[in-house]
Amino acid sequence: MEDQINVLEARVPPQPGNAAQAPQLLPMGRITAYALVAIAFCGLATIGFGWLAKGVFSDRFVAFDDGLLTLFHGYWGPIPNQIMLLFTMLGDPAVLIPLLLFVGITLLARGRWIDAAGLLLAGGGAGLLNQLLKDIFQRVRPSLFDGPFHLTSYSFPSGHSMGSIACYGMLAYIAIQLLAHRVARVAVAIAAALLILCIGISRIYFNVHYPTDVLGGFIAGAIWLVFSIVVVQTAELYAQARAHSVAPSA
Repeated sequence: MEDQINVLEARVPPQPGNAAQAPQLLPMGRITAYALVAIAFCGLATIGFGWLAKGVFSDRFVAFDDGLLTLFHGYWGPIPNQIMLLFTMLGDPAVLIPLLLFVGITLLARGRWIDAAGLLLAGGGAGLLNQLLKDIFQRVRPSLFDGPFHLTSYSFPSGHSMGSIACYGMLAYIAIQLLAHRVARVAVAIAAALLILCIGISRIYFNVHYPTDVLGGFIAGAIWLVFSIVVVQTAELYAQARAHSVAPSA
């Protein structure tokens, strides 16, 4: 048996390097590695989004949607309403746009122009894509309960959910790249994830979105976030490679 294993090892030589060295060994190095991971994730997420959308419009999730809306409605009250209102406002364009502008200008002032462009791509692109998807699907908003918000725009996918994961996700990514301590990076990632989740829950809580709207917004927003991050990473790696051939300005 041992002789057979030795013969097999002799006939099957190892390939150059290992998986950990893939970013250095693949054509175009780390850019290709990032792109392959992003393509795999976005492909699977797109399939998931398509499955969800098909189920939504074939009434597969009616019981699930109505059940969660009813469950959250049971928690309505003065204090929970104020807490959920805070979260829903943090996902509103009226908050996200000034926040991204402020952070973007700050990044530009510190020479982080690629990160600033990434914020614009993540936030602006998510908003445009969300509007396009809403116009395509044209799902009417839920009306099980009479809440404080009376919206007439389409419901699927949730704009707050999609915008929050794209915007706060990109802000968290930039912060993680700049922070030196691992504990701080982990704390930022957890805080961003919890904030995004609470924003999505607030939309269900106020009966302005079905749970499947929020889930669809998270999936679509995650796809756009990953795309935006890969664009930023590719631009930075390319700029680093080209920097030596660009003469500094006087």
